[in-house]
Amino acid sequence: MPRPPRAFVEGIYHLASHASDTRHLFLGDDDRNTFLTRLALVLERFELGLVAYTLMGSHYHLVLYTPDARVSTALQQLHTWYSRWHNRARRRSAHLFRAHPLARELASDADLLTTCRYLAYNPVEAGLASDPFAWPWSSSAASVGLHEPPLPLELAPLRAALGGSADWQRRYRRFIEDANGGPRGSAPNSKRRSPKKVAANRQSRRPDSNRGPLHYE
Repeated sequence: MPRPPRAFVEGIYHLASHASDTRHLFLGDDDRNTFLTRLALVLERFELGLVAYTLMGSHYHLVLYTPDARVSTALQQLHTWYSRWHNRARRRSAHLFRAHPLARELASDADLLTTCRYLAYNPVEAGLASDPFAWPWSSSAASVGLHEPPLPLELAPLRAALGGSADWQRRYRRFIEDANGGPRGSAPNSKRRSPKKVAANRQSRRPDSNRGPLHYE
């Protein structure tokens, strides 16, 4: 029986997708550059807010704000275009993405902050970077003000989650660097962002769990 379509409502979501079988989504920096360029076009076309991202090898993570269910069509267009480009460049025709990406609504400021920190540490856990700000295919360094982002970021949710003060980026960097935190540490602010009901899969053990874990690489 086919899985029913996800019912997206206004909110901030952790989205992730993994390559099918043993394939990789990104075989090098050219692939990642191409994906980010297309992602920027899709975000602009559908008026979605990109809060954070990390591109790995076999998968990617996004934290996106969407005003309604348009994010589903946006992801479909992104995946379709990138799959065709990727397969054409490698003279392949098999499915590139797994059928069902992760889509999890972030229901509190604490959930948002810990999820973004998880994204920051993904390359570190995979042995691709020495610290959470060293991986060039992540928004983490740009989010704390270390350099300009390669595509527009919507940082207002992070700023609000940290109290909206002028030094929020310094506080956010300290939160990420917390020696006792890492990707699974507790967030400094547990205030709920909205009274909407939390989806059942919010109880997942890992931020990227979706019928089995995503591999780091």
